[in-house]
Amino acid sequence: MTHYYFDLKNGITKRDHSGLELDNDIQAIAQGQSIAEEIGGIPQHQTCRVCIVREDGQEVMQVEVAADPDQDLAPKLKKRS
Repeated sequence: MTHYYFDLKNGITKRDHSGLELDNDIQAIAQGQSIAEEIGGIPQHQTCRVCIVREDGQEVMQVEVAADPDQDLAPKLKKRS
């Protein structure tokens, strides 16, 4: 088993200091996608990526966090003076 970390990146990296023991990269990618879906409803995380990193420091993949489709994220337009 390999230890994987799931860091959040958005200009600044928030490190995952605990991580998970998983069998392979495929399981780690599935876990990263699950994390991205879970945090997609949190506005401050909607522009983040989940960076999946093996215990040896090798980046496996980055998963984009998608906005919650149930949330209205249409930009608010302001009239310029």
